Amino acid sequence: MAQAQLLQIEPDPADASLARQQEHFNALVQEVAAGRATLAEWKDRIARYHQAVEPLQRELHAAWREWALALDQASLRPGLSRGERQQLSELLRDAVAPLLEHEDDIELAAVAERHGDAVSSARAGADDIAPASSDATHLENIAEEWERQAASAAAQRAQRAAKRRAASASKQRAKEERDASQSVRDVYRRVASALHPDREPDAAQRARKTSLMQQANEAYGQRNLLALLELQLQAEQVDAAHLSSANRQRLQHYITVLQEQLADLQSETRRMESSFREATGAAPGSGLQPRKADRLISSEAQRLRADLLSLRRQTRALQDVEDLKAWLRAVRKG
Repeated sequence: MAQAQLLQIEPDPADASLARQQEHFNALVQEVAAGRATLAEWKDRIARYHQAVEPLQRELHAAWREWALALDQASLRPGLSRGERQQLSELLRDAVAPLLEHEDDIELAAVAERHGDAVSSARAGADDIAPASSDATHLENIAEEWERQAASAAAQRAQRAAKRRAASASKQRAKEERDASQSVRDVYRRVASALHPDREPDAAQRARKTSLMQQANEAYGQRNLLALLELQLQAEQVDAAHLSSANRQRLQHYITVLQEQLADLQSETRRMESSFREATGAAPGSGLQPRKADRLISSEAQRLRADLLSLRRQTRALQDVEDLKAWLRAVRKG
């Protein structure tokens, strides 16, 4: 609040009532300035979070996909027992499920469906499986059945994917609208109400208000609460020149404007803090200082890097049959 920070009134020593009103105004100016600074810090921390964490989340998602496909390939390796292949199928389905919740992936969906059928067949018993003279023949029969099921599943999922994409686009538009916080909308409406450039008879004032309204539209489009708050002060003409001649009624109006701004800042700050806590897995609550959020960002990034390293190490281990068998035994015991 660079402009409003300078707006301080020297209390009138001859009028105690007016002096209290002026001191109230001065205190609100300082509170709003502090609120603007805190909100700006939260915006900066959230931007840092996205820059530090989102690339790692994308890498981890890709690594999970590689892991699932590696499980699929591992299940076809010779030297594994039927029980071990069934165990791999169960592990694969567990790995694929969360991936398919986030996006359509026809290849992974078909893989999961094949392994789901394989598990069901294994549990049904030997009578439901055609006898095979060897492991190789058995795997060949399963592979043929998987291919048939995969083709059918792919065709069905492709049709559903087109419908989901259309629905997703509609949901995204609705989400963007919800993301425009109530505070941003409220301030924008107050700015528009204060300006009314079309109703201004004075040409110079009409030009000034038209310019401010254009800036307000741009700030609203960017969901920039801080810019809208500054524009509101300009629209209400809360500046040093008008303060020097403001009567009690006008000063009270300025106090009301600042009170509204302080409430908006506090509401927006709580919303941002809540979003940050949810994203980082921090406990719900309030009062988290933006500077302390850096530790949470660092911790989350470190956790994701560790998960990524572990997952890639496990994926490599699937390539060796003996390591694979040892890992499956460890999973069963664990």
